[in-house]
Formats: sequence, C-alpha cells, structure tokens
Amino acid sequence: MFELQLELLSVDSQEARRKAISALALGGSAATLGASMITVLMIALGFLLHEQADLTVGLSLLIVCAVTLVLIVTLAGIAFRLLRAASSALAETKSEFLENLRWIKATIISPDTSARNQLRSESYPDPVEANGRSYHAASTASPPFPKQR
Repeated sequence: MFELQLELLSVDSQEARRKAISALALGGSAATLGASMITVLMIALGFLLHEQADLTVGLSLLIVCAVTLVLIVTLAGIAFRLLRAASSALAETKSEFLENLRWIKATIISPDTSARNQLRSESYPDPVEANGRSYHAASTASPPFPKQR
C-alpha cells in the first residue's frame, strides 16, 4: 500500500511540476515586465500620448500607468490560477493518503473490525480450535524441547 501511495505521489507531482513551470514562466514574465522595462515604456508612451492627444504630460503618464497596471494584474491573475491548478493536482494524492492513514489507525485500534482480518478469519480456520485445544490448554502444555542448562 505504501508503494502504491508513493507511485501515486510521483505521478501527481510530475503533473503538478509541469503545471507549475508554466505558471512560474508567466509569473516571471509579469515580474520582468513590471520590474525592468515598465519605467521606460511608460514614459515613452506618456510622451507619445501627450503629443498625439493634446493632454498634459501628467495626465498622459497617468493613463499609461493605469493601462500597464491592468496588464500586470491580468498576467498575475492567470499565473495565480495556474498555480492553484498545479496544487489541486496533488489533492487526490492527499485524500488517498489521509484515507489510508484512517484505515491503518482503525486497523491498529480495533483489528477485529478490519475488513482484511474479517476476510482472513472466514477463509482460514482458527488453529487453536482446529487442534481441539483451547488457548489456555495449549499454553500449559509441556514445552516440545527439554530445558537447556
């Protein structure tokens, strides 16, 4: 069961890694756009808007800044959704693992109610009852080997 759990984790983590790589690539693109080129681009577009639309320099720069902010928020939103999709790929593995832990705990606490142990008791006769001796009689019988000195 542990091997199956590890195999499921391996498959799901590969899928999550693949989805996370594309999310990180988009997030990295958004960060690069926001950190390095945005200042020069915004100033250039602001002056262009000032010349073409007869707006003041301040208003044209503010318009360019707002449009750029919308673009950055859109890219960051897409990256966030992709990261959530990557983490949800592991949800099945997590639920399987928790279910297995609950089963192990239930089996340890009350082994008589375990489905596997009930199946075994139906399939195989009790060795003590098969020999016609009770547990107490078997434990008080003389040992099969003489005591060593």
